[in-house]
Amino acid sequence: MTAAQRLVERFRHRAGWLATSLLMMPILGWVWLVAREPVLSVADGSLPRFLARGSLFSEPFNTVHAGFVMDQPTIGKWLFWFSFMAASSLPYAAAVGWLSDRRSRGARLVFGLATGMVCLALLCILSWPICWLIQYVWSMGCTPKRIFGLLFVLAGGLLVTGFLTWAVRKPHSGVSGY
Repeated sequence: MTAAQRLVERFRHRAGWLATSLLMMPILGWVWLVAREPVLSVADGSLPRFLARGSLFSEPFNTVHAGFVMDQPTIGKWLFWFSFMAASSLPYAAAVGWLSDRRSRGARLVFGLATGMVCLALLCILSWPICWLIQYVWSMGCTPKRIFGLLFVLAGGLLVTGFLTWAVRKPHSGVSGY
């Protein structure tokens, strides 16, 4: 066994609940930087009211949301931020999951809760763009770019929910680990 392999085996699945929580704190703060507004719009009821009123299909698409401008509430801006945050936070969370001893109840619970918060924040980032894209297609018709946007949001949502499923499941109790 090489020195690198010994080092890897020394840290693999060793972090308990406290180390897992400390390792997940930076990524929670990182995702919160971007997800604050979307999470608050879901929590304060803005998005649920928008959907409950039937505004998704009754109101025309507001063209201010079209395009990709970073200082405006556009579809492209929020899809970019979702992509960037998912690409930077999910691999980090996976590394913490690899370090964490998820066979112990405490570490698995802490890792699952923290990963759940990260994934919920990522899904909240996707909530308004999906609504705007549906409104866009409903009001102005299908184009390849709009369909690609809908498929991108669907794939992103499936990626996040799949990652969350992996994070909360109990690992197999085999020699090879998980």
